[in-house]
Amino acid sequence: MAITKPLPLQDVYASSALNTASLNIYHLGMLIDPDHILYVISTAQHEPLLIRLYKNRDGIELSQFAEAAWQQDDLLRKRFARGLVVVDSDRWMVVPAEYVPDGQEVHYLRAYYDIRASDTALPYVAHKDVLRGSGAAFLSLFPKELHDYFEARSGTFQYCHISHRYVQLTRFLMENHLNHRSHTGVVWLFLGTFYYCLFAGAQLLFVNRFSSATAEDVLYYVQGLHNLLGISKDQVAITVAGYSGLKPYVATILYRFFGAGYKDLGKIYPAPSTLREVGLGVEDVLPLTLLGADTAG
Repeated sequence: MAITKPLPLQDVYASSALNTASLNIYHLGMLIDPDHILYVISTAQHEPLLIRLYKNRDGIELSQFAEAAWQQDDLLRKRFARGLVVVDSDRWMVVPAEYVPDGQEVHYLRAYYDIRASDTALPYVAHKDVLRGSGAAFLSLFPKELHDYFEARSGTFQYCHISHRYVQLTRFLMENHLNHRSHTGVVWLFLGTFYYCLFAGAQLLFVNRFSSATAEDVLYYVQGLHNLLGISKDQVAITVAGYSGLKPYVATILYRFFGAGYKDLGKIYPAPSTLREVGLGVEDVLPLTLLGADTAG
């Protein structure tokens, strides 16, 4: 495929410690949505070394967007020790895994989404991620061209829907750092959207995506859900993570509202000084550093 003009990109952070001649010792994590590709190269100890953001300025189709970035970026074409691709597609849901035997994902999703076949094949591939030990299955539809693209080019990669990755990592944080109250919630920001994951003990209660223009929007949706479920703010351990200019404002408003229930992940995962100098912490890119990734999931 010929790329007529380069994609706009921003190196959000680049460490002088990154050795581009030895990328096979590092991890690569990519987040893809229709408008952006954010990728992170990190060490095996989950220390970010490069954070790069591509923008889909011209609104090209998702697989073409990925192909354009691949052609433009020498680093993406290298081999890494481990890789993770997370895709934020609109068509997804969480169901008990026992409801959907392997191979039946499309039939289940067809009952909820308009899935039209072309003359030759479905334009989507159904994907199922099972959260180990929970019985919860995350069903999603990936554009077929995007799925085939990564199948052909990234044999060493895991890939999943972003909702599964956020829940997976929320459980990891809950088990290791946020288990001091009966309920645990994590706000996962990405630019102008966020997912909220809520657990009651080990049970997943809720996960969904919202749009957010302000930190007040985030608190409105989060506390509105808690009120609906009859959960008081004193019952919730909560934190915020993810890549967004809103993150410091969301952190402030959650701390003021939840008090001792709020945990600062920046204190749990100290960032290198060079990362802090550009106003970032490890928690900005936790979903892409493979921390807490469950390879057996």
